[in-house]
Amino acid sequence: LFFFFFIFSIIPLFAQNKKYSRKKTQAYHLQGSAPKIDGQLDDPVWQLIPAENDFTQYNPVEGTQPSEQTRFKILYDEDNLYIAVMAYDSSPDSIMARLARRDDIDQSDFVGIGLDSYYDRRTSFIFAVNAAGVRFDAVFSNDGQNQDDSWNPVWQASAAINDSGWSAEMRIPFSQLRYADKKEQIWGIQVLRNIYRKQEEDFWQYIPKDAAGLVSYFGDLYGIKNISAPKRLELLPYGVTSLDKYPAESGNPFATGTDTKFNLGLDGKYGLTSDMTVDFTINPDFGQVEADPSVINLSAFETYYQEKRPFFIEGKNIFSFPLAIGDGDFSRESLFYSRRIGRTPHYYPSGDDGFNADYVDMPEQTRILGAAKLSGKTKNGWSIGVLDGVTKREKATIDSSGVRKDVPVEPLTNYFVSRLQKDFDAGNSSVGGM
Repeated sequence: LFFFFFIFSIIPLFAQNKKYSRKKTQAYHLQGSAPKIDGQLDDPVWQLIPAENDFTQYNPVEGTQPSEQTRFKILYDEDNLYIAVMAYDSSPDSIMARLARRDDIDQSDFVGIGLDSYYDRRTSFIFAVNAAGVRFDAVFSNDGQNQDDSWNPVWQASAAINDSGWSAEMRIPFSQLRYADKKEQIWGIQVLRNIYRKQEEDFWQYIPKDAAGLVSYFGDLYGIKNISAPKRLELLPYGVTSLDKYPAESGNPFATGTDTKFNLGLDGKYGLTSDMTVDFTINPDFGQVEADPSVINLSAFETYYQEKRPFFIEGKNIFSFPLAIGDGDFSRESLFYSRRIGRTPHYYPSGDDGFNADYVDMPEQTRILGAAKLSGKTKNGWSIGVLDGVTKREKATIDSSGVRKDVPVEPLTNYFVSRLQKDFDAGNSSVGGM
């Protein structure tokens, strides 16, 4: 990786292992009623198409036959991709089916599928489900070197344990994927299985452990034809009212025991094409987003938090610009850190403002007045990302013996970032800038 002050990069990938052989599989057009996503695999449509098997063990013994058999089938219609997986198990009572929160399936048996719908050999959308029906989804970018678990698409999955092992079904709407507008699609694909009690990982498409990447080694998925770009128009207006009650603080005019707030806003998304999306938000509220973990930071540097806000998650992989490769101290750091948009105000009123404050009413966050973003990847290998956001001028109110004064704690700010990258040699090399 060559890193210049002008922020350009060229990222060559290593040559693929000569022992590697790329597999092919097919998705079949749905004839009849869509399968019910209940994990049972008893729908007639599943009996009409052949299954794929021939998995290879990745862990613990690379390149050997799996200890248990796994089969999968793929169907599609105009709107969805359907996946059925039968995970045979000689000891069904030992299957680890652990109920957990979304994306927390590590300590359980699970199956998953990776889809390189861009077919750039660098980016993959991951969908997995464990034996208890808990879903996992993520985006792999930079040929699997970067993994973003904060991506939460709308899709369906279910699982069921039976006498032969356990089975899973998935329904993935095409609207949640990004792909080129072509008559016939060719996507990269990987199917995997984890058997927790044996610490075993099985891959349908064999990938050597010394491989330089992951997505570039995916097999090929053929058969998906004549799917049009979905009209992905989503509008989500909201209104939030909150009432906070707490013990009143004597003498503090800002701690009366009751705080009432009301807020209005709008979130939206529009799919320009099957591979380019515009997101916008007006006065967003992220109160429903999972809270950050508590961290004691005594250093001179800000704490890095994972981005969980929905607006900033869409196309996040495109804006990724790692400051280092591998597993070093800076491997998680990116040139663009979106959490600074809407951050906690960095200034706190003091006596230097010419006003000795007895009490201070400080805003918790900087309000985002509005933001818009264009992101996607074209069929010619161009990754494009443009983001612009405006945050409000925030003020703290200070009180001294009943006299109040407003002090600016965060200026009115406009944030702008753009990202452009072009892939070459089937995704094995790229050049881009931010």
